[in-house]
Amino acid sequence: MKRMLPAVVLLALLVPASTALGDGCPAPCSGQSASPPGTKLLFVQPEGPAGQLVAYDTKLGQPVFALPAGRASADGLRHVSAYKRPSRRTTVLGYYAVPTGRLLRAFATPGLWSLAAVSPTGVWAALSHRQGAYTHVALVDLVGRKRLGTIRLRGHFEVETISAEGSRLFLIQHLDERRYLVRLYDFAAKRLASEPLRGGDDRLMAGYAWSGIGSRDGRWLLTLYLDTRRSHAFVHALDLVKTEPRCIDLPSARGFANLRQYSLTLAPRGRRVLAANPALGVVAEVDLARHRVVRRARFTPAAGGEAAARRGRASLLAAVSRNGRTLYFSNGRLLWAYDAAYGVVRGPYATGREVVGLGYGKGDRKLHVVRRDGVMLTFDAATGRQTSR
Repeated sequence: MKRMLPAVVLLALLVPASTALGDGCPAPCSGQSASPPGTKLLFVQPEGPAGQLVAYDTKLGQPVFALPAGRASADGLRHVSAYKRPSRRTTVLGYYAVPTGRLLRAFATPGLWSLAAVSPTGVWAALSHRQGAYTHVALVDLVGRKRLGTIRLRGHFEVETISAEGSRLFLIQHLDERRYLVRLYDFAAKRLASEPLRGGDDRLMAGYAWSGIGSRDGRWLLTLYLDTRRSHAFVHALDLVKTEPRCIDLPSARGFANLRQYSLTLAPRGRRVLAANPALGVVAEVDLARHRVVRRARFTPAAGGEAAARRGRASLLAAVSRNGRTLYFSNGRLLWAYDAAYGVVRGPYATGREVVGLGYGKGDRKLHVVRRDGVMLTFDAATGRQTSR
């Protein structure tokens, strides 16, 4: 049975944001979505997709609020944090509205858990922890502030995501350091599917999960996997509706340090993934219906970017315009622009310091870039020249 904590204690633990501006772009703006018309806020996660969420006013170039480390829903509207309280053997969950930074709900659930996944619309969350030879997973209703159930699985399991309706968990079962299986757990039936989910080629999946994105409609979960033994990169495309995984090979060469500079961006209509890699000098367009790369654009590979990759993928960012015409991407300090209409890459454009966030402004005419030192730069999206806000 859940234990409610006093409101004052919860506010102190969760460090909620103050009242902020009323509109904003999907979180993070440096992810797969461009900012909506009239946006005032740019959302940045300097330490990566499980870190603190910082909202910048694009007119002032200053942060206006910050949310604690956690995970945002794929639709960009909700942010969830988890805080362990060992003295009370509980975990406090915070549930925030991203556009305003407002704390919507805060409650405690028994046990010491890590936040593993959030459903596409931010209604449900999965919590997990390892204990000996078992993995424990709890499904939580964030709106109703209650735990729906807890399961115990023998082996090393990792929660990939939760289905849009909250009844199914998609899990990665790690067989060893390289090989894995995709498994499905049905909470309604309370059982783990006896057979793993397999793609059309029926290959045994192997690799290290490096980064990932989810589609706003809850259809896709796309993960960049790196096979360190073969110096090979691929997209693990999990169709959450058809419950079907696919492995889609990406252009690969020159070792692990370069492969991990890939960024994945979902095109606005959700039919293609744009995979950009400055170290390899390539942008690959992946057709999700055909499960393969259908277009490649080559450009001069860039040195550097390894430090940003080692720091946890936070600086290997990309943002696509609402019409899908232009993709901006970074290796940590430099920017490039991919013109999807002509299949060409422009740049590089210098930023001076490490980049931790980027996103389009009103009408896609400007690109806002946030550096790790907190400085916001603005570029003309059409030319790549630095300009005023």
